Amino acid sequence: MKTYILEPISQEALEYARKHLDIITWDEKDPQLSEVEAIIVRANTVDRTFIDAMPKLRIIAKHGVGTDNIDIPYAASKGILVTNTPTANSNSVAELIIGLILDCARKITYSHEACMEGLERNQPMFLSGQEISGKKAGLIGIGHIGAIVGKRLKGGFDMDVLAYDPFLGREKTEAMGFSYTDDVTDIYKTCDVVSVSVPLNDQTRNMISAGELAMCKKNAIIINASRGGIVNEHDLSQALADGEIFSAAVDAWVVEPVQKDHELFRQKNFVGTPHNGANTKEALINMGTGAVDEILRVARDEPTLTNLGLRVK
Repeated sequence: MKTYILEPISQEALEYARKHLDIITWDEKDPQLSEVEAIIVRANTVDRTFIDAMPKLRIIAKHGVGTDNIDIPYAASKGILVTNTPTANSNSVAELIIGLILDCARKITYSHEACMEGLERNQPMFLSGQEISGKKAGLIGIGHIGAIVGKRLKGGFDMDVLAYDPFLGREKTEAMGFSYTDDVTDIYKTCDVVSVSVPLNDQTRNMISAGELAMCKKNAIIINASRGGIVNEHDLSQALADGEIFSAAVDAWVVEPVQKDHELFRQKNFVGTPHNGANTKEALINMGTGAVDEILRVARDEPTLTNLGLRVK
């Protein structure tokens, strides 16, 4: 099956694709799009103009989870499947979230920068952090990633986990061992750590802004490793500057790659990473081979594991 891989993927996944598919890679000049039947995409935009350039296109396989870079309704209208790899990077993203929580709580990055600038003594008070063990974590969204984060915070740090996910509901949330709330403001008002793991849409855009941040505890840590725009970046910067919350970390930005002069980098109680949650060897292999497998299912006229176009019909 003629497959165009739009961006670099892991060497292992690339070899797997070469073994099973007739591929065009991102570095080839003037690829013959008219013959392409499948594409594998990471962050590139797949809009209607690009889709129309491939009249034989049968499947758009997302290398990852989020598909806001793909015009799914248009693809569905043309009978083109859109798939993703919803669990392939879950563990890697969850581990980054936990790492960011610890970084924020113990001021690890800030301490590193202070050492590089020079210190007169060990354990300066301005680098004093806080423990997370035995405290309360709030999870907004309990998909694959949120569930892993909650279980590890509960099991590893004895945290009380309060979750909000109207799509999952109370019964399934409590079956995971988490407390449930149907009012997201309960999380802002009572939790020491708030981690958001939801897709970006009209309902979630700017869902954590000045009003929500003002509800938070003074020692609160806010983590956004899902999609840029869910946490309002300007309001977050202001809340950090004003001491409304203890610390925050962002791995997903409104404009990517994030620019070095972003206002959040002026805040010492902030940690930023470049949408790096899924950037591990294991996740890259899983996402790449998972995308190839979905294309192979189409080639064999088998059902794909995911079909995101069904959501817009």
